[in-house]
Amino acid sequence: MQSNSKFRPLKKGGLQRWLLAFTLVIILCITGAGLFIGNIIYKETSVLHSHLGDQNMDKFRYLLEDGKKEKHSEEITITSRFGYPLSATYIPNPTSTDRTLIFLHGFTENRATGLNYLDIYLNDGFNLLLVDSRAHGDSGGNSVTWGNYEKYDLDQWVDWIGHRFPGGMIGVHGISMGAATALMHAELNEKNKRVAFYIADSSYSDFETLLASQMEQRLNLPGKVLTRLLLPYANVVAYFNSSFTFHQASPIRAVRNITTPVLYIHGEADKLVPAHMALELYNATKGPRQIYLFPHAGHVAAIFDDRDRYGGVVQNFVHSVEQHS
Repeated sequence: MQSNSKFRPLKKGGLQRWLLAFTLVIILCITGAGLFIGNIIYKETSVLHSHLGDQNMDKFRYLLEDGKKEKHSEEITITSRFGYPLSATYIPNPTSTDRTLIFLHGFTENRATGLNYLDIYLNDGFNLLLVDSRAHGDSGGNSVTWGNYEKYDLDQWVDWIGHRFPGGMIGVHGISMGAATALMHAELNEKNKRVAFYIADSSYSDFETLLASQMEQRLNLPGKVLTRLLLPYANVVAYFNSSFTFHQASPIRAVRNITTPVLYIHGEADKLVPAHMALELYNATKGPRQIYLFPHAGHVAAIFDDRDRYGGVVQNFVHSVEQHS
């Protein structure tokens, strides 16, 4: 009796081809799903929320108009080496000085945030330059890069101050993402030491680590394995769209190579960027450094938790830098 041909077993070569095709389909499905989720992560962290704080700009412009009359403040626009405009406001000290502080705001904010720190530096004899970071406020740029491109933008503001006050003292004070940008710029500063000090309030030590932790908490992902599998896809999407990766945004790698004095400030009640990241940065810093933790302060809230103490910590640090320079 002849066997029915449709029940004949597959030959070895046919089985291998079938398994290969099935494997490729699975890989393509996983890759497609990974890139889809990676694109969501990239947009949520770097595109969609960058201008959330712009509702403060109208109030800020009103204050600036008064400032122009009383303090001769100036709105400054320069062009980033990457082609987009960068905006800032320069506020001179009532007493002529060549000491200038660059203030860097956090994610979703704008230079209006710097007004909270204005008196600390004006009273200590500094001019201020309040900067809109890339993709925030009036500055251009198609995405936030968590310090990767922002550090080069900061370097151009250092150029601007250097041309205005040759040989003058320059300091940088950043909060949250601005603090991380300052620390990453400090590595660039090693070549010529144009910046005399950095103050990093509530900085993350490594953005990819922070992002993984936030994903696990907010998305209730099962364990760390899935998060670690998704992050490479988010990095691919970020690199394809904006030529950076979250892995590059790592202040802790930068501070291992810097010798410019750094003051770390952090709230121990910070639920967004845990205080242990400040300790990691402090311990990894190669050069002179100080750290001050505010026991009850949340994320970038130390100045509101105890303004007098915050101002005293900042001014004491600046004076110590001046004494040793």
